[in-house]
Amino acid sequence: MKLMAMGSEASVYSKGDRVVKIRKRKGYRLNEIDAPLRKSRTRMEFGIMKKCYSSGIRVPAPLKMKEEDCSIEMEKIEGIQFDSKFSTEKMKELGEMVAKMHRAGVVHGDLTTANILLTEKELVIIDFGLSEHTAKDESRATDIYLLKNALKSRHKELYEKAYDTFLDSYSGSIGKEFKGINAHLKDIEKRRRYNEDY
Repeated sequence: MKLMAMGSEASVYSKGDRVVKIRKRKGYRLNEIDAPLRKSRTRMEFGIMKKCYSSGIRVPAPLKMKEEDCSIEMEKIEGIQFDSKFSTEKMKELGEMVAKMHRAGVVHGDLTTANILLTEKELVIIDFGLSEHTAKDESRATDIYLLKNALKSRHKELYEKAYDTFLDSYSGSIGKEFKGINAHLKDIEKRRRYNEDY
């Protein structure tokens, strides 16, 4: 296997036409705490990927999970990170994708353009290491807020148009549920501004 990427939570390897993600042991945690926690999070991530894939959300096909080494084997997607070839035109597509994911009861937890791949035809959402099963409006709003911040910091010149395009698409796709999500989104933004001021 060839190392592709190394993060704080996991290392990602290339294995032929597949990708293997292995969740790392945390040296500062006792093994009797760390091992069950990593296994639990690996099971959850694999389960969420399966749910997304079966719901028609574009994610790498989850193929195999091994609890003994906390690994997930998945389809290798031929593409580049969306943040390296960003365009506002793709934000409508992303809004529809995120709405579909939220309707399926999944929140990503780290929704940034670095965790989205751009293929020749479409966007693919990756890295569900911080994801969870939830239909709470506040959790959905937090996903959107994370994306908004990522757009502002990584794509400053295109940020406003990109975010407006995303939000129009998302709200149209999620329908009447957007009212509650938007209320939480405004509350999160208000609290953030308050903390920045003080």
